[in-house]
Amino acid sequence: MKKKLSFFVVLCSITWGNAQLTCATAVNLSLGTHTAPAITGTALTTACTLGSAGNAALWYKYTATQNSNITVSTALSGQNVDTRLIVFTGNCGSQTCVAANDDFSGYASQVTFGVTAGTTYYITFDNRWTSSVFNFSVSETVPAPNRLSFNQQYVNAPGIYNHCVVDMNGDYLDDIVSVVNNTQIVIAYQQPGGTFNEVPYTIPNTVVLPYWSIAAGDYDNNGFNDLIYGSSSGIAFVKANATGTGYTSERKPEFYLTQRTNFVDINKDGKLDAFVCDDNAPNRFYMNDGTNMNHNQGGMGDFPSGGNYGSIWIDYDNDGDMDLFIAKCSGGGSGPGGNIDELHRNNGDGTFTNVAALANMANPVQTWSSAWGDFNNDGWMDAVVGMNSTANGYSKVMKNNGDGTFADVSVGSGYDTANGLSREYVAYDFDNDGFLDILGAGNNIMFGDGNFKFTPNANPYNLNYNNRPVGDLNNDGFLDIQNGNTIMLNAGNTNK
Repeated sequence: MKKKLSFFVVLCSITWGNAQLTCATAVNLSLGTHTAPAITGTALTTACTLGSAGNAALWYKYTATQNSNITVSTALSGQNVDTRLIVFTGNCGSQTCVAANDDFSGYASQVTFGVTAGTTYYITFDNRWTSSVFNFSVSETVPAPNRLSFNQQYVNAPGIYNHCVVDMNGDYLDDIVSVVNNTQIVIAYQQPGGTFNEVPYTIPNTVVLPYWSIAAGDYDNNGFNDLIYGSSSGIAFVKANATGTGYTSERKPEFYLTQRTNFVDINKDGKLDAFVCDDNAPNRFYMNDGTNMNHNQGGMGDFPSGGNYGSIWIDYDNDGDMDLFIAKCSGGGSGPGGNIDELHRNNGDGTFTNVAALANMANPVQTWSSAWGDFNNDGWMDAVVGMNSTANGYSKVMKNNGDGTFADVSVGSGYDTANGLSREYVAYDFDNDGFLDILGAGNNIMFGDGNFKFTPNANPYNLNYNNRPVGDLNNDGFLDIQNGNTIMLNAGNTNK
């Protein structure tokens, strides 16, 4: 009996292994955690957005019993296998990509996608990086009803550097800036009625492009907004002329890898200065003397090897001057400690003090940005520090106590889970209900309730993962989102 039982167990194991090797024999998945064998099955014909497919794959399928969101993840405790995850619908001869992910957190992969009752979804893993055995989980969430919808409108925003929405000509209508190349920009000027007039401008060669960031501000006080480009080799200023009908450029000579750039009046002299996050060294800033933007380094984020990603200027202590928060990540070779967020209090005399530890804001979250706003309408600026990786924990929701300190109110906030990584977290009131929402956590808006609770829209929106500037692009009083050559126009509601 023992020999027969042993033979039976081995036979089942072989059958289970063979069943995952082709699309036709894909194994039905249930909710829970599963162990996948070594990847030896039929290769995928496409890896969707992930580039080249591996030469072998594993095939599973999940048939939805209700409309919901399904999360498939290899980001499990104690596991460090380099997986790639691709999801399809259709049939084995003709499949449509639904979602794909590589390196969600470390080497792990994870996707969340909406499913329709009765539809079968093929969940596959390829061996592009490894064929090792691994575990994965399948979980389900039934979302709340859609809270806000968007309608798509095409706009001509040429090039790939088209992630700046700002009023460029002072007519109180938001425009779209597209950097085409080193010598050309196109500004789509918003017209009354929501149409756009695209105007190209030739500028002197900037040498650099805004690969990492772009910021707008009128730093020469002539009534027209100027630009700063942040690249992998330094910055350039692009300045509007006195009539806003032409632009000149100034490439600064300092060579360094930038991250976030900001225009801000650092010393309260009425002139905008420029702050730049340095990824590999202490931060840079350019002080405006009325004629020149003069380079400085040090005093506002001095970690020797950088890790400076998302800078944002706010008055967190309500003393009338601007303070600086830096969302930090230990990428870029910044080493141990490079991921500790910094909060720099403006001392009012041109100096700054990092008070993050005293304020309970020295978080180690792997983050590229943070969203600040008065989320509970008590007159003090609060923060959501959004994760870009789960390596050092989840996002942080921090309540301003009004005494220079912050309380961690993340538990139960909606941000205390592994779902929804993002690089850009920004705070706006998208549904005009008087409570700030957050664009972040994947391709969705987290709607605030005024008490540090955030709820995602039922269905994620079709948005670019990184570049999604916000503005009122049809002047109807509701905020829209630019998404490359598509404007996501807010359908609005009855709120005013």
